[in-house]
Amino acid sequence: MKNYCVAICQLSDQPPEDFDVNTELLILEGKELHVATWDAEPRDGGFDVLVLNDRVSALGFMVVTDWEFLEGRAYAVVERRAGG
Repeated sequence: MKNYCVAICQLSDQPPEDFDVNTELLILEGKELHVATWDAEPRDGGFDVLVLNDRVSALGFMVVTDWEFLEGRAYAVVERRAGG
């Protein structure tokens, strides 16, 4: 049985002078939270799907569904890569 998780990507609401990244990716796997942050361009709220897929992969997951965009956030169903 596969364990699917939800990935959520959003722009950080931290003030830029206090926070050196503007994008955060969260994956909740059971009771474990996986987080990736980076400084994305442009800073206008847009998300690059290829970058999102790369960041998910770097955390040891793969995207199962297409990314959906709602209210300034990106959502996708992901699953842990075999051997991860």
